[in-house]
Amino acid sequence: MKKIIVLAACFFTLATTVTAQENSAKPVKSEGRKGQQKLTLEQRAQKIVDKMNAEVTLTDDQKTKIHGFALEKLAKVDEVRAKYKGQPDKKELVKTEVAAERNNFRDQTKAILTAEQNAKLKAKHKEMKAAGKANSLELND
Repeated sequence: MKKIIVLAACFFTLATTVTAQENSAKPVKSEGRKGQQKLTLEQRAQKIVDKMNAEVTLTDDQKTKIHGFALEKLAKVDEVRAKYKGQPDKKELVKTEVAAERNNFRDQTKAILTAEQNAKLKAKHKEMKAAGKANSLELND
């Protein structure tokens, strides 16, 4: 009986040591929400341009203009969020200011896109909205 207890204690100690070594070998990185690595303002703007380019195929001129608009929007949104950080009573104010920036960005991008590109983008947004509603209906069932 003593041998079994000693053997179990040794096994437990060995397993704990191996696990501790595995965890310490993982690199520590700065993470944002949901375990994602925080992106810089430039990277986030480029991500917006890339996504829009995949949806409507932008020209080089359009890409540079939208990148500028995205940088401007993201900077203002970050500024608004930083301004009201730690003030839960201002949550609605933050939402309205961020929505205003989002609408401004949409208006700017609509102005430089062709009619065909705007139609594609609108169709894609409707499709995504319908998919989102379908997902929420599935969750409610």
